[in-house]
Amino acid sequence: MEKSIIEKTVKVIRGRSIFLIGMMGCGKSKTGLKLAELLKYKYVDLDSLIEKLVKKSINQIFNDEGEDAFRELETNCLKETIKIPSLVISTGGGIVTKSENWGILRQGIIVWIDIDKAIALERLKSEIDKRPLLQRGNLSDLYISILKSRENLYSQADLRIKIKKENVEEVALKIINAIHKEIIN
Repeated sequence: MEKSIIEKTVKVIRGRSIFLIGMMGCGKSKTGLKLAELLKYKYVDLDSLIEKLVKKSINQIFNDEGEDAFRELETNCLKETIKIPSLVISTGGGIVTKSENWGILRQGIIVWIDIDKAIALERLKSEIDKRPLLQRGNLSDLYISILKSRENLYSQADLRIKIKKENVEEVALKIINAIHKEIIN
């Protein structure tokens, strides 16, 4: 990709933050880091931020306080991130389920990383112990159920980036291209 496209994109979005949303396993964290690097933005992984603040893993928060308490922490952290310009923020997959969060997300550019279901399931097989919502039964059934309950919410994003086997840099460049095409033109 031309360096000039990246530079033009950065100039036009004028420090607006970019929120990455999507199902668990879609690569928001790794892509967010690369996207921030390419745009010369700062990067925040919301789940990691929450873990650092409360000194517990997401799993521990879910087990000790429950999902509602976690969602409240998530919203509070989201409110703080929007105060800082020029961020790429990887959100947790469920951030879209709380309507209050949409008012915050809308202040930036919302990008849905829509991964092929089979690839996501393959990635998640080794991560079940870190994913509290996937610990209650069959991985495929749980994933499909969660996706169905959120798909309409994800579709409200400004941009939808469909991915299959692209690497992190390819996904980040797809996002920059989409922002350049849709938001600039």
